[in-house]
Amino acid sequence: MRLAGSNGHEQATKLSQQLGRPVTTGSVSTKFLTGFGAAVKDVSVGPAAGEGLPLAQIKRADVRIGLLRTAFSRGKDVPVHSVEVDGLNVNVIRFDDGTTNLERLQKKLAEANPPEKKPAEDKKQSDLSYLRVDHAALRDARIALVDRTTKSPKELAIQHLDVTMDDLRAGKSLDVVITAAVLADQKNFDLRLHTAPLPPTLAATPERITLKVQPIDLAPLAPFVPKDVGLEAGRFDANLDARLGAAVPGGNGATTVQGALRATGLKFAGAEGGKSLDVVLDTDIKGDADKGNLEIAKLRFDIGPAGITGQGRASALNTQTPRIEGLEVRSHDLDPARLAAYYPPLTKQLGGQVAGPIGLLLHAAGTQAAQALELRVDFTPVKLAFPQSMTKAAGAPMTFVAHVKGAEKNKLAFDANFDLAGVDLRPGGSLAKAPGQRLELSAKGIRTASGTTADPQQRIDLENLALHVIDDHVDAHGWLETKGAGDQATKKFDLLVSSERLDLDRMLLPSTNKKEEEKPPPDPKTFAGISGHASVKLANVVYKKQQFQNVVADVTMKDDEIDVQTASIQGLGGRIDAGGTRLKLAHPNEPWHIATKISGIDLEKAAAMGSPKKVLAGKFDGNVVLDGRSQDFSDLTKSLTGGIDGNVTGGKFYGKDIIASAAAPVVGALPGALRGTIPKGGETDLGKDLPFGFTVKDGWARLKAPVKLATPQADMSFSGGVRLDGNLDMPGTVALTPATVQQLTGGRVKLTTNVPVGLRLVGAATNPTVTDVDAKGAIEAVVKAAGSSLVSGLFGGAGGQQQQAQQKAQSQAQQAADKAKDEAANKLKGLFGR
Repeated sequence: MRLAGSNGHEQATKLSQQLGRPVTTGSVSTKFLTGFGAAVKDVSVGPAAGEGLPLAQIKRADVRIGLLRTAFSRGKDVPVHSVEVDGLNVNVIRFDDGTTNLERLQKKLAEANPPEKKPAEDKKQSDLSYLRVDHAALRDARIALVDRTTKSPKELAIQHLDVTMDDLRAGKSLDVVITAAVLADQKNFDLRLHTAPLPPTLAATPERITLKVQPIDLAPLAPFVPKDVGLEAGRFDANLDARLGAAVPGGNGATTVQGALRATGLKFAGAEGGKSLDVVLDTDIKGDADKGNLEIAKLRFDIGPAGITGQGRASALNTQTPRIEGLEVRSHDLDPARLAAYYPPLTKQLGGQVAGPIGLLLHAAGTQAAQALELRVDFTPVKLAFPQSMTKAAGAPMTFVAHVKGAEKNKLAFDANFDLAGVDLRPGGSLAKAPGQRLELSAKGIRTASGTTADPQQRIDLENLALHVIDDHVDAHGWLETKGAGDQATKKFDLLVSSERLDLDRMLLPSTNKKEEEKPPPDPKTFAGISGHASVKLANVVYKKQQFQNVVADVTMKDDEIDVQTASIQGLGGRIDAGGTRLKLAHPNEPWHIATKISGIDLEKAAAMGSPKKVLAGKFDGNVVLDGRSQDFSDLTKSLTGGIDGNVTGGKFYGKDIIASAAAPVVGALPGALRGTIPKGGETDLGKDLPFGFTVKDGWARLKAPVKLATPQADMSFSGGVRLDGNLDMPGTVALTPATVQQLTGGRVKLTTNVPVGLRLVGAATNPTVTDVDAKGAIEAVVKAAGSSLVSGLFGGAGGQQQQAQQKAQSQAQQAADKAKDEAANKLKGLFGR
């Protein structure tokens, strides 16, 4: 039963508008009785203006789907019985400006659908295990290549193109066959691919590849190769059979690679002296990963003047007694800069970053009784220059050496050493490692592999992982384990990291305080499926001229979320504990939590780590609990909430002598006869014990209650708080004690109570400004008291004469006080603003 449909024509009309070229279809039909299917005939994507030839034409496309199974499984099982396309014709046209019709189509689609800039999201690999395709085929397709850049347009063709694909489904091997006649009447290209069982993502891992290509002249194809490649001429042929077997994850059986690939006489625009490049791979290799056997009868890989050669055999590599007979794989003249003379685009790709021959050698190592394979890669002759990363001069040492030998079944013991002594990492702006200083990474352990392609498993047991940096070193041991594929893939770890001493001042470059370019957060997919545990134990650490001891941390990780179970550090005269901290590495806008307990920290030492200016002194005990939603400071000030509670003993504030700042306007407004000295120490005594608490919200750390402190010079009280940018805004009162008033008046005034001065501290905590000074009440009290004291001192007799004199003195004192108040009102605004 067949039903004619008109919906295909409607879709063709919409597609025409999107592509900017006519799209037409012939008949469209569906069928149900023999299984749901749809067929369309005579599909055409016509030419855009000025192109003349249609982009593509299809004689017939037929699809059959198991509709009932799809419906009953609610899309969890989608069987596609067949997809067949007959008579596909594609015209690729190259115009005078060097572009093709395909490039023009891609440009139009990009303009019509610009990519949206979205923040990184958690996107796991697609699980396509619900999809099954029994058979797919492209039959007798033709790709015409039309070059209109010449006076007489030439037409080339890749024709009789057939592609078949059978049994596409998770857990099964996939077979793909591609045959074609490339620039010929008869077929001269044959590629056959057999994969290992597919994982849920349906990502194919080739297990067997057979490629047979009769010699093809590449010169006619050159105009259609991207211009930046610059291909002008060459020939290509191949006769290669590669059975990878157990050498690939999930594969089974022996491994053989036999035959050759040849791309000869390759010429590229701009090649030095018109040099041509030959690329040849000629091999005869046999191996068995299960038995640990490898035989290289022939290995030749030539790239112009460079190459890799190999020969020899090895057996029982995955046992404790491997046998190696003359096995050697060696490179020669592998200099990227030299190859750029043959292939000029390589010059741009290298950007002058790599020059000099790279040495590679794989051979036997050890004694006859204890043999192993040794891989040595030598970058010593190579010059490296990676901007804002690293540099290395030619001749400076840089080597990688690794050894592999059998342990037990499915296990390989390994050790590796990466020596970077010749590298200069200072251009990276982080590590102060100069050429000649030690930088070495070494590892030793056992790798165990098992499972299938659908469920691969690997475990690496690290006996030791050591990092040597300049004069310090870090050791680690533990294990890493990977299981599964696609969305089911997991990566677990357990590591213990330790060091006796780390001098970070010597190891790290000083901060330049330059505003760095904002970098996007890491991709969440990087952390998908990761879980594990790490412990850190550092005996001694030097950082910003301070000594720290017993740095201990215990951290768990799940995906990108870090959970600090315990963390402690001794230093700065006390101890800091940060257990309970949580954050997400790839989600800067997700909530995070910091919980820190501080005991006996020397504030002067702590402040010195962040600023050369002295700010505070004393011992601090307290708790810091903060929550936020951003790692960007401008956003952080809006989202940060929490609290800080603590106590300072024996504290001093170096930013301002607050008592002198309060006393100065009082002395400045007194009559000359009453002026004494202002007590100046350049700092403020915070008393023996100063408890305080802050509430953090809306970019502020506000005092929960006014802080009050008593000193012999004054009793002080402040409210307000500190902005998260480090600026103070703290109104308060400084009540000068009688002893201070006596000193301010040169001993002429003696009071029995404190006199208050109001003020406000604003600005940077390192040197705040004193504003809004209100000393009128203090001035009046001092002047009035001065009158009483003056009378008592000048007249000691009794009777009317004394009383009359006292009244006169008090009147004079009142006049002086009134005058002083008026003068003070005019002077206070400008006095001691800082």
